[in-house]
Amino acid sequence: MKITKKIAAAAASAVMAVSSIPVAALNTSAADHNYMEALAMSLYFFDSNACGTGITDGPLTWRGDCHTYDATASVGSLDGSAKSVVDPDGDGKVDVSGGWHDAGDHIKFNLTIGFALSSLGISDYLNPGIYEKAYCRDHFEYEMRWGADYLMKTTFLDNSGNVAAVAHTVAEGGTDHSFWSAPEVQTYDRPIFWLTASDNNSSVSCEMAAGLGAAAYVFKDSDPEYSAKCAKYAKALLEFGTKHVGNNTGGIGGFYSTDAQYQDEEAIAQAWLWIVGEGDKPTRVPKNKDYGGSQYDGWVYSWDKVWQGYAALMYKATGDTAFKDELIVEIQGQNGMKVGTYNTNGWGTSRINCAIQMDAYVVADGDPNSEYAQGAKWQLDYMLGDNNLGYSFLLGFGEKWPVHIHHRAANPGGEGITSAQNPSAKYTNYGMLVGGIDANGYEDHADRYQYTEGALDYNGCFAIASACASTLFGGDATTFDDIKKSAAEINADFKFADESTNPTEPPTEPSTVIPSDNPSDTLYGDANCDGNVTIADATAILQAVGNPDKYGLSEQGTINADINGEVGITPDDAIIIKKIDAGMLSIEDINPAK
Repeated sequence: MKITKKIAAAAASAVMAVSSIPVAALNTSAADHNYMEALAMSLYFFDSNACGTGITDGPLTWRGDCHTYDATASVGSLDGSAKSVVDPDGDGKVDVSGGWHDAGDHIKFNLTIGFALSSLGISDYLNPGIYEKAYCRDHFEYEMRWGADYLMKTTFLDNSGNVAAVAHTVAEGGTDHSFWSAPEVQTYDRPIFWLTASDNNSSVSCEMAAGLGAAAYVFKDSDPEYSAKCAKYAKALLEFGTKHVGNNTGGIGGFYSTDAQYQDEEAIAQAWLWIVGEGDKPTRVPKNKDYGGSQYDGWVYSWDKVWQGYAALMYKATGDTAFKDELIVEIQGQNGMKVGTYNTNGWGTSRINCAIQMDAYVVADGDPNSEYAQGAKWQLDYMLGDNNLGYSFLLGFGEKWPVHIHHRAANPGGEGITSAQNPSAKYTNYGMLVGGIDANGYEDHADRYQYTEGALDYNGCFAIASACASTLFGGDATTFDDIKKSAAEINADFKFADESTNPTEPPTEPSTVIPSDNPSDTLYGDANCDGNVTIADATAILQAVGNPDKYGLSEQGTINADINGEVGITPDDAIIIKKIDAGMLSIEDINPAK
């Protein structure tokens, strides 16, 4: 049975009002900022740090292909059996193009790329459907694929499927930092730093495994073949890291020097693989910062200490309160998440604060009125503009943000002008989270990178915090469309979905499908035929209406989607589903027998 004419009329009269209602608002009165807009915007930072080809005419108008000569990088000192796998034709060259620059500089670290992928995966796993609700699932998967492709490209497997070598860092930091210019014009030498069985870094290898495990989860339903490929590489890297234990810091020393303990990265990689059905359940259960074998956390969730990410995943997956209790201990030991007191615990305060927000949201257990959820929300609101400066430290969000940023692509200077001369950014780097206010205050200066620089790990942690806030407090994702259309820096017409790697149902003509009176398998509102009626169905309907050639629904999906009492699918059908998701209508109104 379709929706009644009475309800259809009420829905039609409320179209204008619904467009401004948060689509996932469990507590709309607490939504001081548009968290869904912030979440969707934050993905563009990864585009700003993209390296290689496929950047020109991409998501950002101001970025172009760069460091394309990484495609013919020198193999360097690598020799023996590893070299024969990496360089089978013996020309001394190897393709390591692609990936992401790490921060405001242009080095590529697999450690932080892996951490960013795992963090993005956590944001999705803790908040099912949130990227659909924020209308950016296609962008989210685009970024996950960009990062995962690079980690697999720089992992060289032998004929037995074992890791022979990993090109874990590309470019030497000291050299890279001597050039203050846009990446598109740079030509300096970018050497490769290798990991092998005899000279490994287990933290890096296992962090890469975690990132690819997260990608395997993200693509499990949308692209099972790609998911399986990510899982294959994740398992190989996990075995490589744990079988050939080492702490080779070549290329990362002074930037991201890892310690000898790698068991946290091992554990989170194991968790991801177990979640996707590709490994055994991890056995480590924490108590008072001890994860077994004197494995002490001692620091926030970060590129070097991922125990709390592991605990967050495992609590969500198992419901074992030992993981929740541990996160409470960690929050208390890291200055807490209190309403009225901004946590400035360490360098790059914004990213550390977001990491602790993750702990708080997990402990809140879905209760927006929990002291933990309210405390985390207050921290995020402060970060997004509710501070004494009025600055949003997510660039492009709100009314005011830092402009003297430490990011050479967006703020390349010119004519000898470098960060020391404190230029204003040439481009607004929409979605970049900068360090922001710390215990000493804030300085909007391009050379004060603790305040004005961002990095992959910053935005990875922000994705978790803003996704959790979006789930609990809502937002209006449609507002970002106007920003994209008006921002010169964003290519609003760019299509993130690639049908060759993200297949869709064959296109259909919605108006020609006539539903039967009582189809036994019909669930009205379930446009994507996943057995549920959620905001993802509204997205599917709007995509099908706007671009039926690319986003056509299946025959049954077309039947399910036609719910407003009129023949054919229209945006009004999506509006009704949004009202159901917002709690304004009940699913029983359109499926009374169910």
